Amino acid sequence: MKRFLNLNPSRQIVIALPCFLACWGFLSGCDSPTTPESEVSTLKVGWTSVDITPEGSAKMRGGIDSTGVLDPITATVLVLEQTDSPGKSDTLHDAVVLVSCDLQHITDGNRYTANMRDDVRAQVTEAIPELSGEQIVLMATHTHVAPSVQSDLRYNKYASHKIAEAVIQAWKQRAPGGFSYGLGHAVAGHNRIATYSDGQSRMSGSFQKGSTGDSRFTHIEGFEDHSVNLLFTWDSKKNLTGVVANLACPAQVQRGDKLSADYWHEVRENLRRELGPDVKLLPQLSAAGDIATTVLVERKAEKRMQQLRLPDSDDERAQRRAEIARRISNTITDTLSLVKSEIEYSPVLLHDMTTFEVQGGFPEPIPDTPIYPIEVHAVRLGDVAMVTNPFELYLDYGTRMKGRSPAVQTFVIELAGSASYLPTERAVRQGGYGAIEKTCVVGPETGERIVSETLSLLETLWNSQ
Repeated sequence: MKRFLNLNPSRQIVIALPCFLACWGFLSGCDSPTTPESEVSTLKVGWTSVDITPEGSAKMRGGIDSTGVLDPITATVLVLEQTDSPGKSDTLHDAVVLVSCDLQHITDGNRYTANMRDDVRAQVTEAIPELSGEQIVLMATHTHVAPSVQSDLRYNKYASHKIAEAVIQAWKQRAPGGFSYGLGHAVAGHNRIATYSDGQSRMSGSFQKGSTGDSRFTHIEGFEDHSVNLLFTWDSKKNLTGVVANLACPAQVQRGDKLSADYWHEVRENLRRELGPDVKLLPQLSAAGDIATTVLVERKAEKRMQQLRLPDSDDERAQRRAEIARRISNTITDTLSLVKSEIEYSPVLLHDMTTFEVQGGFPEPIPDTPIYPIEVHAVRLGDVAMVTNPFELYLDYGTRMKGRSPAVQTFVIELAGSASYLPTERAVRQGGYGAIEKTCVVGPETGERIVSETLSLLETLWNSQ
């Protein structure tokens, strides 16, 4: 285990503003204009985003060549730094860098030759020696219509350079700020596995043709998590600077040979209109290995309502993207209205990570198969936790981590790497897509290990205070 941040900043006592100012603000209907002068921010926040759409055609999922661009492929960077740390190292800053990319995976040298994760880290640390590479965490939204970072090495190199430049820029732009957080809900992702009376499961879609219309259908295999964990950042004058949105729904509505960020593009456009063009959005994909945007139950009713909301379009995928984006945008703005006065400027900021190796093989480890190094991160920001893993982790594992976490809210982040599906024992027994040898490099034993290691990291972060 490697420990990167170890601090226990003292809380600042906020002295009330003079009564006449409070009364004046109340009578005039104005909000308090700035952070109280007695409250000193020990948190620095830096944001940037960069267009990583390729110049020209790129290889996509399945080896097809892109023929155009529906909407930009974006990477968004959030830097969080604690400036009031006792015993700070000369070579290691108290910071964590989160990078979200409109990509299917983040290559990390395990399953594929390419290694975007380490390429970005190397370029950033060369420019910013006070940062450790392992303080930089990359994650993917899992859009299926992005450039393929695993098969298009030219694009991988291009995107890695642009992402590294964006991290450097965000680092340079960091400034005193604060954060608030809240929990919203949006029905976006659905469990995509139908289970039948013979105890077997099938995924919806062309590969297994799972259907709730089959006379043998009994139930949907797993849980659905419609929570949206939200974190908002603010500058010293209480202006909103960015939003982190975490939900269990991969960006997988769009299909075809045109590049797209999927529904996150519409969310960004909605928030630009509602919150302003300078407010950044960092999407995070929670544990969602058995989740998709496909509706299995009440599908006809859902389709009808989408058509009513977007009557001028006959594109069902465009309607679906718009509807998911509407729900996410609405919960962001609704939650923001409740927590905009709950800003913390001097929170605890801690970061732990661990790496461990697992034997490949599915469903059980198999001798002489490749060894997979697993990297797991945990971040504490006040009462909020963020935890990462490189897999398409089945939702049940994320639920276990959330249920047993000491945090008020826990942002589970999958695909901080390029690993395979990671199903539960139940899913393996029932044989749905994502729980078969074709789609997995390791089995449920690794999932349990990730849960255990993650909870151990969180226990360390919460017990250090």
